[in-house]
Amino acid sequence: MIWVTWRQFRTTILFGVLTPLLLAAITIAITLIDGGVAPIPALQGCLGIGEDYCTAETAQSLAILLTIALPVVFGAFVGVTVFSRDLERRTHVLGLTQSVSRRRWYGVRVLVVFVPTILAMALLGCALYWAKYRTSPGTFAFMSTGESRLDFPTFGATGFVAGGYTAVGLTLGAACALAMRNTIAAMITTVVVSTAFLALLPTQIREHYDTPMVETRTLEQKVNDMYGGAPDYYRPMNSISIYPRWNVSSDYVDGQGTPVAIDLQQCAWPDNYRDMSEFETVAQYEEYSELRIAEDARIQIDCIRTQGAEAFETEYHEDRLFWRFQAMETALTLVIAALLGGLSLVLVRRLRP
Repeated sequence: MIWVTWRQFRTTILFGVLTPLLLAAITIAITLIDGGVAPIPALQGCLGIGEDYCTAETAQSLAILLTIALPVVFGAFVGVTVFSRDLERRTHVLGLTQSVSRRRWYGVRVLVVFVPTILAMALLGCALYWAKYRTSPGTFAFMSTGESRLDFPTFGATGFVAGGYTAVGLTLGAACALAMRNTIAAMITTVVVSTAFLALLPTQIREHYDTPMVETRTLEQKVNDMYGGAPDYYRPMNSISIYPRWNVSSDYVDGQGTPVAIDLQQCAWPDNYRDMSEFETVAQYEEYSELRIAEDARIQIDCIRTQGAEAFETEYHEDRLFWRFQAMETALTLVIAALLGGLSLVLVRRLRP
């Protein structure tokens, strides 16, 4: 049965296995040839024409985007087609009328086609993690150094969680194929549902894997930062953490910690701003600007406090939780894949030869 399945789906298996392995090999090769990741502050620094020192960063960014998309692609073109083609051609009748149980008919395809693809995707994610952080940890995220490894899309494309995403995509595609028995309809449904699921994880689910830490700042501290302050790149290098935190929410809160909606349009902003041309010297204008900024900050603080806010709270997860969150999200996706597999077994039992 295993040999027959391999002969029937060898092209699909090679597509599912070689695609992530080839992507991993190319990314690692480019990274090694280019000498690793350069200590640049942002991906935007690699977008200039003729910037040949950014080859590794560009390759890794493209690999991350492709890795995020591959579970959806595999779900539609591997998970669906492994079952839908037989159902449409009714060639499944040959297998079900022989001495092969329905459970085995389904299970062998999962073992021979799905499992190697899942393992290849997990290997791709681990390879991208190694390539990205092997030379200059924390100096290059996806867009800037201010991003945490827990952010989208870095989290889903590095580490072994990509294998869990692929398991969900493949089993979802199989369930859609068995339920709809139409390749195009099953593909469309798989793409829509799996994309929505992958979007739901970083936006609604991941932040609840652990209790977030809370940073509380006074209104004066918050507003003063808005009107001035020292950005990270002006601080001493030893004062900047290698892995930044992942902010999950930021809100003005009242005395009980309840979020308060603030409308700055309600503030009594002055309308008598003076133009630079009204001053005789630049020094006079700069002095006026400093006084005006201080007055605007005071007005904003009073306005925010009048609307019921007492402080500004930021909930965040420390970046050191990366591997714990990887394990939890992988376990979650594998449980969902198992449930979809159980649904597929129910649908297989209802097939009529």
